[in-house]
Amino acid sequence: MIAGLLRIRLCAAVAAAALGGWLLCPGASGATVLPLSLGTLLLAMAGTMLNQVQERHSDARMIRTRNRPLAAGRLQARTVLIAATVAGSLGLTLLAACDKSSALAGVVALFCYNGLYTPLKRHTALALLPGACCGSMAPILGWLAGGGQLSDFRLLVLSGLLLLWQLPHFWLFALRHQADLQKAGLFPDLSLQPTGPLPGLIFLWTFALSVATLLLAALGMLPEWLAALLCLAVWVGPINHWRSLQRPIKESATVTP
Repeated sequence: MIAGLLRIRLCAAVAAAALGGWLLCPGASGATVLPLSLGTLLLAMAGTMLNQVQERHSDARMIRTRNRPLAAGRLQARTVLIAATVAGSLGLTLLAACDKSSALAGVVALFCYNGLYTPLKRHTALALLPGACCGSMAPILGWLAGGGQLSDFRLLVLSGLLLLWQLPHFWLFALRHQADLQKAGLFPDLSLQPTGPLPGLIFLWTFALSVATLLLAALGMLPEWLAALLCLAVWVGPINHWRSLQRPIKESATVTP
């Protein structure tokens, strides 16, 4: 139940992305690693708990999410809201201990996710825009915690790449779960087909993104071999999602990351 509520794998991935931003920041102090990692993890957990409070009714209508603790009625919304408040407060405090600008970026990320993306997805697919912005915020938290400047063009490249990655990831996710999303009344104006121009668009977008990751080596942010490895890794998500489209969604599905 706790794993379903906290979505640990997803939150750990967010913390890892923040740590990646810290690692790429020149001159980052090792003293900030622990508060950054733990603070980002707690903040991500706060966001996902608050999201489940906001979407507990629509979650109950979807195969993918109906067994989440709130949707299934195993936890009360008030209890989860208190836990989210505590986790978020602790997370922001730890981020502020690294750098106040990192904590401020954390507030912006929460606002984009819980204040814009979550309520807007019940009305329009344009909710993807603040959702993608939130998805690109993690390395910014790490960069700022390491003492980097928000105006640094290297940070813009790093967060921009992550922002671009959100789009094919979302398209493939929506293809996989479109019937479920429609049943819950989410993204009502979204209509995607696995045939037609979409597969080609996803391929071209992913190809362009994989090539763009080489900018990290050109800017001296990563060794060439690591940038080349990331160039290939960009394809893992789309390939896995596309393969999942060939498999039926099981009625017993519980919580996805």
